[in-house]
Amino acid sequence: MSEVVMKSKRKFQVCNGYLLEFEQLARVLHYMADRVGGGRITRVELAEGTGLADRQLESLVSVGTAIGLIQRGKQVLSDAGRVIVKYDIFLEMKGTLEWCHFLGAGSYRNLIWFEIFNSLLPNEPAMSLDGWKDFLREALAGQYTDSTIGKHLTEEVRFVADAYLERNFKKLELLYQDSKGLLHRRRYLNPDLRVLTAILYEYADKQETKLLQVHDLAYSPGGPGMVFALDESTLRQLVEDLHESGWVRYESRHDLDQVRLRDEFSPLDFLSAYYDGREPVASEDSGDGNEQGELML
Repeated sequence: MSEVVMKSKRKFQVCNGYLLEFEQLARVLHYMADRVGGGRITRVELAEGTGLADRQLESLVSVGTAIGLIQRGKQVLSDAGRVIVKYDIFLEMKGTLEWCHFLGAGSYRNLIWFEIFNSLLPNEPAMSLDGWKDFLREALAGQYTDSTIGKHLTEEVRFVADAYLERNFKKLELLYQDSKGLLHRRRYLNPDLRVLTAILYEYADKQETKLLQVHDLAYSPGGPGMVFALDESTLRQLVEDLHESGWVRYESRHDLDQVRLRDEFSPLDFLSAYYDGREPVASEDSGDGNEQGELML
């Protein structure tokens, strides 16, 4: 993981004690999409427009920001959020959930969410929710106060587990709880290729590079391999498919095993193509007035 990403401030409380209610989040996203005029939306405006309580709004905006749909600090839709709200406001489609999972679980800023999918699940044996709490409590000891690690850790662990076992993220089948209450991660073998390409371009933007090593994609915390439990050979095959489509260049000769991204494409080009059901069109070539360009996350 790059120093740029590692230096970002981490957020212990993403959910603020609430579970991920997708219907309530849709109300917030709908209000943001329909609001006339630009600029930051205040919490008072959100409360009046959605009828939701202030503390619940705080949680919903925090979660919407964590999964890349709301611009941090402004409480307005991100570029990706505008596209997703147009086609899938209740966040039910496979590609939507793939994108939101990557932004949530792959973002170093989302402390507990990130540690579960990039440290605990890949490196530790299957354990119960209480085991998750014990592991994270020990890992974070000395970095936060006892009260934060006590109450807020329990809430965040419950939020993540519930999102993948009971809510919309369950559709991805990334997490499985057996009859003994032990939680296992599952490999995600069939991502939508347009969304996967959007994820690669977004990941590269975070790393401030256009060249990605396949090994790093598979094993670096925050990378698609770790977040989706993809081994190196599976990820390499997927990259080869993207190369055949002309969306990236896979360079594997002369001891190279790397992915070179094309300068003319952005993450949003591929995300928009997924919802339109078409081939991606590079931002500089599209000229059709659609929202294009870098994602504002």
